[in-house]
Amino acid sequence: MSDAQDKYRTSTFQYAPIDQALNIANKRRVIAIMHSLVNAPLADLAAAARDGYHDDAQVNVTHPINELTGVEAIAQQVWQPLRHVIPDVERRDDIVAGGRYRDADWIGCTGHYVGTFERDWLGIPATRGVVAVRYAEGHELRNGKIAVSYLFIDFLDLMRQAGYWPIAPSLGSEMRWLPPATHDGIVLAPQDEAISQRTIESILRMHAALGYYNGKPPTRAVLDQMEMVKHWHPNFMWFGPAGIGTTRGLKGFEDYHQIPFLVAFPDRGGTDIGHFIRIGDGYYAVTGGWGYLQATHTGHDFLGMPPTGKRIKMRVMDFYRCDDETIVENWIPIDVPHILLQMGVDIFGRMRHQFRQHQPISVSDWLMQEREAQR
Repeated sequence: MSDAQDKYRTSTFQYAPIDQALNIANKRRVIAIMHSLVNAPLADLAAAARDGYHDDAQVNVTHPINELTGVEAIAQQVWQPLRHVIPDVERRDDIVAGGRYRDADWIGCTGHYVGTFERDWLGIPATRGVVAVRYAEGHELRNGKIAVSYLFIDFLDLMRQAGYWPIAPSLGSEMRWLPPATHDGIVLAPQDEAISQRTIESILRMHAALGYYNGKPPTRAVLDQMEMVKHWHPNFMWFGPAGIGTTRGLKGFEDYHQIPFLVAFPDRGGTDIGHFIRIGDGYYAVTGGWGYLQATHTGHDFLGMPPTGKRIKMRVMDFYRCDDETIVENWIPIDVPHILLQMGVDIFGRMRHQFRQHQPISVSDWLMQEREAQR
């Protein structure tokens, strides 16, 4: 194994043993906080936020919300708008996993907010129909409250559900993310410590193998040297963000994401700065970085954009389900709107420009306008 492939064996990552009872309590606490924020009466929403967050909590949200500080800003810019635009919102968790990273307790969650999209959100036009808003989160819990959060909301996928698509067609399949095939992603039972450690360390070895590319043309020989086949189940599911899409198996992953990304960003590389979560919880693992993966768009087109020469920093999380030997499923929230913004494309600006020039003309549109005016 090369030095590049083996770097995590000598990196600063050290698996932190888990107090199983505390870990389960932390997961239950985060579930309770998040469900309270979507279920509490609107008059009690501010109190629910104060109960769940420290006063000086920091929340990092996907573009265009970005960084927020303080419980009032978090309530006003995240939870109040969500409750306003989807009044009957329901939170459906698919994965809840926990662990220790850098002397802190972390919980990772992913799932969908489901409900009726009644009002525009950030300029995304309301459909008055059912939507499933994809979310992924990393929460640092201190003394029973959230101190730091990373919140990925797939706004590009919500645009898709609203009938608007501001970029080139995705190479992968655009679809709702499926829950784990084993339907055991909400991990609320004690886990075997050896399995948890093996899971996260196997993920980090796979990450290290991805770094073997080193800017070489992604020929079959180079891809084979990454030895991805050792890490992945033959029929693994790779659930990508809107703009990239979902793939199946190693060939699908290579054809629809890995190769297009490598040829677009030949100098891409990660740093240890920006990692906020690396945990294993039984057969599940969660990793994430906020700006840790950096690259220059000098190769080929990406997301339909020709080479821009722009340097980008990526915000990304990964949720994994493994078996005893391989990765079986991978869910990957990426802040695609933020990547596009760094490449010089403001998809929210495009959307506002598009809908500013088109007024409702159908009878059904007129009736919906009337109904909204009478509320």
